[in-house]
Amino acid sequence: MKKQSSSYPYAEATAEFMDMAGHHRPGKLIIPLPPEGGRQPPPGDTGTLKGLQESITQVVARIRHPVLRLRLALLMEEVYELAEAGMREDMAGIARNVADVLYVAHSIPLSLGYDGEAVYDCVHKANMTKRMGKTRSDGKQLPPVDFRPPDVEAVLAASQREETSETADDSTCR
Repeated sequence: MKKQSSSYPYAEATAEFMDMAGHHRPGKLIIPLPPEGGRQPPPGDTGTLKGLQESITQVVARIRHPVLRLRLALLMEEVYELAEAGMREDMAGIARNVADVLYVAHSIPLSLGYDGEAVYDCVHKANMTKRMGKTRSDGKQLPPVDFRPPDVEAVLAASQREETSETADDSTCR
């Protein structure tokens, strides 16, 4: 299998987890681009997707912090557009909307003033311990019985204490 390479942040660690969890990475498009002439309409009823969007909008509206509320509203908008593209099996739309989701997701740590890379590294380290866990029927890798969740609070606290450091050291993330 050809391995995808990417220079976007976190791609290598995400690929490592996918490989460990046995998630398929084909190395080529698995949804074909449409023939000349256009896209197919989404299959079935899109009412459920619209209802989900309305429910999420109501939840996001209840978030008090205006910066977080805006960032989550933008993220949910992009996820909704990704789901629409997925329903149409529009590979170019999926790719564009995944990039938009990543773009907005990466803006959240910047907007909230914390080191997103240090937190990601900590979560990745914890996720890689799941290799000893079971796999759910849908392919989700479950944590083992002795799984210890990442200590994100410690990473955030360390990054506040060590503002000159790029990331918290490994001892901070258990």
